[in-house]
Amino acid sequence: MSDSPFFRVLATSICGLFGVAMAALMTACGDDEGAGVGGAGGVGGSDGTGGSAAVSGCSAQSLDLCEYPSRGTSFTIRKGLTVTDELTSRELPIWVRVPEGAGPHPMVVWSHGGGLAAAGQTQSGWWADALAAHGYAVLTVAHIPIDATSGQALCELAQIPQAECAAGAAGEEDTTGLLALVKTRDIVAVLDALPDLSASSVMAGGPAVDLDHVVVGGWSAGARAPLVTHGAVFLPSPSAPPMTMVHTLPIAAIVLSPMGPGYAGFFDEPGGNTWQSVRGPVLVATGDNDVKPEKPDVTGADRRIAFERQPADGTRWLLYSKLEPGVGGHPTYDLEHLDSADERVRRFSLSLRSSVLAFLDKHVRNDANAQAWLDSTNASTLAGAADWVRK
Repeated sequence: MSDSPFFRVLATSICGLFGVAMAALMTACGDDEGAGVGGAGGVGGSDGTGGSAAVSGCSAQSLDLCEYPSRGTSFTIRKGLTVTDELTSRELPIWVRVPEGAGPHPMVVWSHGGGLAAAGQTQSGWWADALAAHGYAVLTVAHIPIDATSGQALCELAQIPQAECAAGAAGEEDTTGLLALVKTRDIVAVLDALPDLSASSVMAGGPAVDLDHVVVGGWSAGARAPLVTHGAVFLPSPSAPPMTMVHTLPIAAIVLSPMGPGYAGFFDEPGGNTWQSVRGPVLVATGDNDVKPEKPDVTGADRRIAFERQPADGTRWLLYSKLEPGVGGHPTYDLEHLDSADERVRRFSLSLRSSVLAFLDKHVRNDANAQAWLDSTNASTLAGAADWVRK
């Protein structure tokens, strides 16, 4: 096994989730950051109702009526917490955004983009804040680097030949399916831990997790785990057998800027493809402008295949931007451009946020107003130049 930086050892302490009412537990298990509302980029448009605004008022002349309104819920960020992956013995740092209220709270478990990162729990703050401000508990996890021992355990799990395990670990993140393997395993560890973490929270005087309403989401390389936990099949390495890591706890997936075939172990062949057995509901977002300057060959059309190859059962949604490359970009889908000076990018960002909030409210809360918003043309009208597709 390679001794590359990919296999660095990291250690943190293991604690409970977000029940930190007792001072002693607070000291041992993490620190609170002051309550927030609105979130990064300024989550606005709230009338406190979470989507009860009339769908019919939306038009190109009244774009404010096209947005799906945020509840504007206050929330607290709980830091200094970890979850242990029993397979690899890695302790994964987590942050949990806890909305106000007694709970139980529905939860979104979020996988960050990019490669393995010691402080990955701090990433995708724009999305985490936006979702927490809409009344969802949000758990962001750091996909920390692995060492030789944990890497070997993962390679044995995926039946990766030894030579490919070492070589792949040192390679670029999209070359093989190793990153999808690591990130999905981390998300599985978090999902497995949620019942005990929720119980610990309640025992400490905090809110419970609504275990019947858990969603997995992620952006870019973080979009792999939501797909794989919902049945996507990938190749961990060129010679390893196809695998998936289905988990029954999450009820929906948010998939932003996914990879297409030929990258990350994903494939599209005459005899089958990565996405044909993905269970819904799933929301996918990408677009013509969803391009990294360092990887211009990975286009929005490639990423869209992650939606097109899924089954057509009425539970799949796609928001696809028609903005040209260079107008916004890959980070737009991580909600980083919500306050862009370019009105085209800002409009799409508002549409993206609205689409995700409505998708969650429909499939988590069974909200009729959310269903009406999803069934309308609000998303495409607000975005200005976008496809809004359901299948």
